Amino acid sequence: MPQMIIANRLVDGRVVFLAPEERWDTAIDHGSVVDDDAEAQQLLEVAKQAVARCLVIDPILIQVKVENGKVRPTEIREVIRAFGPTVRTDMEDVAVPIVGIAPEGDRRAEGAARVNRNAKE
Repeated sequence: MPQMIIANRLVDGRVVFLAPEERWDTAIDHGSVVDDDAEAQQLLEVAKQAVARCLVIDPILIQVKVENGKVRPTEIREVIRAFGPTVRTDMEDVAVPIVGIAPEGDRRAEGAARVNRNAKE
C-alpha cells in the first residue's frame, strides 16, 4: 500500500509532508508517495535527520490512497491532520445570558441567584 511521511513543523506546529528533494510541504499532494517498504524506510530516515536538525517533530509513515491524482490518508486521524478540524472555525464566541444568573460583576441584578461561597453543603 502507498505510504508517505507526515510530521509537524517545529517553528509553527503546522502539519507537513515530506516532499521530493527533502523539503517539507503543507500540501499533502506535494508529498512523496512510495509503494516500496524499503523506500518508505529511507524516507523515514530522512525525516529523522530533519528531527535532529530541529525542523520537524514526530515524523511517521502513514498509509495513503491515490485516486484521480489526489492523495488521501486511509486513517481518519490522519485525514483530520491533513485537512483540518472537523468543527467550524468561522464561528465566534458569543456570551449567552443564563436566566437567573447575574452577569459577571453585577451581583445585585434583579432575579439573580445568590450563592454563598462560604457555605459548607
